[in-house]
Amino acid sequence: MQIKRSAMVWPMAKSTVRSYPRRQGRSWLVLGLLCLAQFMVILDTTIVNVALPSIRSDLGFESGAGLQYVISLYALTFGGCLILAGRAADLFGRRRIFVTGLVVFALSSIVCGLAPTPSALLIARMVQGLGSAMTSAAALALLLATFQEGPDRNRALGAWGAVGGAAGACGLVLGGLLTAVAWPWVFFINVPVAIIAAIGSVRLLPGPVSHTQARRLDLPGAGAVTAGLGLLILGLTRIDRNGFTAVTVTSLAGSLVLLAVFVWIERQASDPLVRFSLFRTPGVAGANLVLVIVTAIVASNLFFTTLYVQRIIGYDPVLTGLAFLPNSLLVVLGSTGASHLLGRASARAILTTGLTILAAGSLLLSLIPTKHPSYMTDVLPGFALTGLGLGLAIVATTTAATRGINHHDQGLASGLVNTAQQVGFAVGIAAIVAVATAVTNTASGQTTERLITGYTAGYLTGAALAALAALITLVTLPGREPHKVPNNHS
Repeated sequence: MQIKRSAMVWPMAKSTVRSYPRRQGRSWLVLGLLCLAQFMVILDTTIVNVALPSIRSDLGFESGAGLQYVISLYALTFGGCLILAGRAADLFGRRRIFVTGLVVFALSSIVCGLAPTPSALLIARMVQGLGSAMTSAAALALLLATFQEGPDRNRALGAWGAVGGAAGACGLVLGGLLTAVAWPWVFFINVPVAIIAAIGSVRLLPGPVSHTQARRLDLPGAGAVTAGLGLLILGLTRIDRNGFTAVTVTSLAGSLVLLAVFVWIERQASDPLVRFSLFRTPGVAGANLVLVIVTAIVASNLFFTTLYVQRIIGYDPVLTGLAFLPNSLLVVLGSTGASHLLGRASARAILTTGLTILAAGSLLLSLIPTKHPSYMTDVLPGFALTGLGLGLAIVATTTAATRGINHHDQGLASGLVNTAQQVGFAVGIAAIVAVATAVTNTASGQTTERLITGYTAGYLTGAALAALAALITLVTLPGREPHKVPNNHS
């Protein structure tokens, strides 16, 4: 049975952006602008963590479980809205969605910093996640439209991956420093960055080019996938903190139902939100799946290493952030190296190399001792390899997941890439930590020994997942790069 679409879609004029600025120097200014916005978005995923104890005492959160919603509600709306934001960028205009996302992010950051109650902060964090989704999805789509496939896009994606790695560690360090002044500053710092990016985008980014051909935003499909992904991320994040409670099971079950409804709607729609034929482009489906696994490995490694460094070695939050800087520098090095290697080797070869390094890093971290721990000898080598592997893998997967995509679907492709990362983060923290917790609960010995046994199990699980991802890479990604698909902007 076909769904009647007349009352369930939003008709509009199809909008695109020009492929890239005319002047070469201007295009790299655009890249700097987009990377600045992405840095801000990624920074906000870690900078708040250090401020949580101060937020709890000042606003009067009744429990640690309630406080965790400051993190999880942001992840909920950020991850849940990425596909919708990416498709909206294709239809409404990427610059328009990008600037709107920056404005929403800045205003909600102000509200977060001024929030008088826990409820006000949590609502503002949800809105902030929406602004992040709009900004991040549109930014990657603008990058793909600005740089044509080839060396320039490879270098741009290398910079994009490096920014993500650097922002994560900077968030931990900067969060500790700003919290020492006053916790609202972890939110207020976003405002000048967002203002600079918004003003720069108006001056540097091309506006939309209107066409007469009608395009429609699939509202039923958008609602189903946004709610389904949101419930999936909520359920996965609750497993780690609360276990399989009734709320967790209900969230996961509701997610499966809504995602199934979404698939059914898309198959009936004449102008679907997600064209499933997109996944028939060589490497796209496999790259997104591998990206989920890569993010899961890195998220769990970061989680266990943070606990080990703070609980076993005894570092404070600021020193922990500084200890993670070598990891971030290796992410930058790996991303830069991958962008240069893409002209000489296939994304499959680079991704397989990155996954091998990730597996080696996880295996080294699994050797952490219970007695006389040392950051330099027991943590740094494996954690540094994790950063190098991530840098290689993130650029290779993003390249494979966006190569050969029609110009009019680049926003959707960027939304899928970002969604894969968010789902991978939630899956990594939920599934791998659940394995480690189960091992810890059944282990014998003193508390420290039992904890490290669990951490070791988590690292070994990450190594096994890296091997699985390498197998998926070899099976699904083409050995030779597919022919370029010319951008048609007429």
